[in-house]
Amino acid sequence: MSELDQARESINRIDREMAKLFEERMKCCEVVCDFKQKHGLSIRDEAREAEVIRRNLSYVDDPVIGQYYVQFIRNNIELSCSYQARLMSGMRVAYSGVEGAFAHIA
Repeated sequence: MSELDQARESINRIDREMAKLFEERMKCCEVVCDFKQKHGLSIRDEAREAEVIRRNLSYVDDPVIGQYYVQFIRNNIELSCSYQARLMSGMRVAYSGVEGAFAHIA
């Protein structure tokens, strides 16, 4: 196996692990969203987001990679907020036709 193939195999393994961790993270966002809804809190908390970025950046040793990691964390925060907004908006059902029509009954 070539060095390139080994690197790609490692990336694939890491991506699988990250997918599971991402799913776990988003499930935690559901709990956060529920708390925010019950307590009338905003989805965005800029102070908390800045703290998360600052703290997580300390986990990265390479300063060049750290710049990219900050963007990675910002993207995760953005996705989390987007998911929370979706959860808070609830599910909407639309139908065509007037009340009493077959579409309305369905």
